[in-house]
Amino acid sequence: MKRSRPETLRSRAGSDACSRRAFLAAAAATSVAAGVAAEAADARAEEERAASPPVCVFSKHLRHLDYPDLARVCRELGLDGVDLTVRPGGHVTPERVAADLPRAVAAIRAEGLDAPMVTTAFNEGADADLRPTLEAIAAQGIRFFRCGGLVYDFSAPIAPQLDGFAERLRGLAAEAERAGVVGGYHNHSGGRNVGAPLWDLYEILRRVDSAALGSNFDVGHAVVEGGYGAWEINARLLAPHVRMMAVKDFRWVDGAVRWVPLGEGQVDLVGMLRIMREAGFGGPISLHFEYPTPSRDALLEHIAEAAKTLRAALAEAGYPARQA
Repeated sequence: MKRSRPETLRSRAGSDACSRRAFLAAAAATSVAAGVAAEAADARAEEERAASPPVCVFSKHLRHLDYPDLARVCRELGLDGVDLTVRPGGHVTPERVAADLPRAVAAIRAEGLDAPMVTTAFNEGADADLRPTLEAIAAQGIRFFRCGGLVYDFSAPIAPQLDGFAERLRGLAAEAERAGVVGGYHNHSGGRNVGAPLWDLYEILRRVDSAALGSNFDVGHAVVEGGYGAWEINARLLAPHVRMMAVKDFRWVDGAVRWVPLGEGQVDLVGMLRIMREAGFGGPISLHFEYPTPSRDALLEHIAEAAKTLRAALAEAGYPARQA
């Protein structure tokens, strides 16, 4: 005679089956959610590749303006947005970021502009102000931030220092990933600046290996360091890692760099932008002005002209016109 299994075993078996079904259902739901998130990320990346970069101005040059005036002036100058300084002495300081950043961004967006990026001074993950600042940036829908620079120690061999720089920036990248934002390391020419020759920045980014950290590529400084032709090699090397850009121009005068209005110097702006477009770049571009102007009104005229020059170069490089 065939024995039936005790009730407790039948119940346990039924419970196990339900647990397996629940697990499989949860796994399927997780897989679907992950697929949807991946598709959304791919769509966002494709949209950025197809878009023309927003033309912004580095707000350092307009530090005398309060938030409403900064926003109004930038709109009148025909810009798309503002690269807002969020650092000591900037339009927003780290200790007041929670209170002041929403006010600044609200003023900018009230004029129909955007704040796609900010400039900070952070260059390592251990800074106590980093996490609250990145959280405040993310809360305002700002995706990109420029981080601070690093310098070489000339009393020690150069190559071994790259690992130390990568470790510092790896911590910063982890905080950026946690907040859902993307950092960009800015290349400065000359001196002991890490990133000046650009090959070192490539190596550091390769070591960090994070989608939350890339390059804030400065075309002027890149050509200062590689004017005879290395600028193009370096631009192609860094292009897949470029998340934001800064533009300025210069001439060599008696062996020294003299910064000049955009389009009047040695920077092949169209050539640079074409390389970036081919690599899929669609992030914000910040206008920088390192030369003196006779007055604040004259500076505003230079900003307006630089914006026109940049838009013409973007069009010549193959970017579509931005929709109003």
